[in-house]
Amino acid sequence: MKKMESFYGDILAFRIEEGEFFINNISTVRGQLQYSRVKIDPLKNPLFQFNVVGEFPEYCMLLRNQGVEFEFVAMTPGGYMAKILDPCDNSILIECDSFENSSNVDLTSWDEYRRY
Repeated sequence: MKKMESFYGDILAFRIEEGEFFINNISTVRGQLQYSRVKIDPLKNPLFQFNVVGEFPEYCMLLRNQGVEFEFVAMTPGGYMAKILDPCDNSILIECDSFENSSNVDLTSWDEYRRY
């Protein structure tokens, strides 16, 4: 349980304000929790997903530097997406509609990188 609390509180740094959560206290990187009333298979589908506004490669690098395990990181025609795992192997999908990358973080060298 402590690993899960550390992952979601310390690493992902979820902080909720007025229905939005801010990620790692970076005001330009935020999203809204996506959920569904449809029953899903947790072995095939992510536990939940969220979107970030911009600077996706930098956000992924921050997560990786804190030991977060990625199943994949991908560039698609519509933006970026990544699937990460929490300490209990629940998958989380992260999406971004922006190609903004002002820090010039290069994700293409990662073994988990895919381009679609």
